[in-house]
Amino acid sequence: MDLLKENTQSKYEFGCVMLYFNFPELLKLQESIDPSDLYTEEGDIKYGLEDEPHCTLLYGLHEEVTLQQVKDQIGLVAFGPKPLTAHNVSCFKNEKYDVLKFDVQGDILHGLNSDLKELPYTSNFPDYHPHSTIAYLKPGLGDKYIEMFKGQKHEVEPEYIIFSHNGEKDRININKI
Repeated sequence: MDLLKENTQSKYEFGCVMLYFNFPELLKLQESIDPSDLYTEEGDIKYGLEDEPHCTLLYGLHEEVTLQQVKDQIGLVAFGPKPLTAHNVSCFKNEKYDVLKFDVQGDILHGLNSDLKELPYTSNFPDYHPHSTIAYLKPGLGDKYIEMFKGQKHEVEPEYIIFSHNGEKDRININKI
């Protein structure tokens, strides 16, 4: 596994581990979204269209968790030859925005989540539901796009893992069969 260290703009209370993947069809889907339907906040680039397709493996890792511990938990997991599947468009809704997302299916995801949960972490969500964000929409607009993208199913190819912690992002290359 190779490592690329990259600084991020902001620090978060907890760390997370995310699996990034190649998802070229996402751009085409996003072109169908009316820009006036997007939720954005001035000066905050984390909203609007998702520009880094990924699936969170675990959020809530404590500050003392190290990169080496994450790498040890991931071990020598090999991805493939079966790709992951992005399917079942749905959304999370709250007062500020609707998060339009795909569910992500792949046998390896739940195993990685379980392995990472052996590290110190805090979570208010007992069940793991792998998903990938498409866009942040203004409140109440998610259903419009759920209907528009109904039945969409895409294979996505895992590319690398990011461990985001203490204001830094560490890239961990993955093994592919």
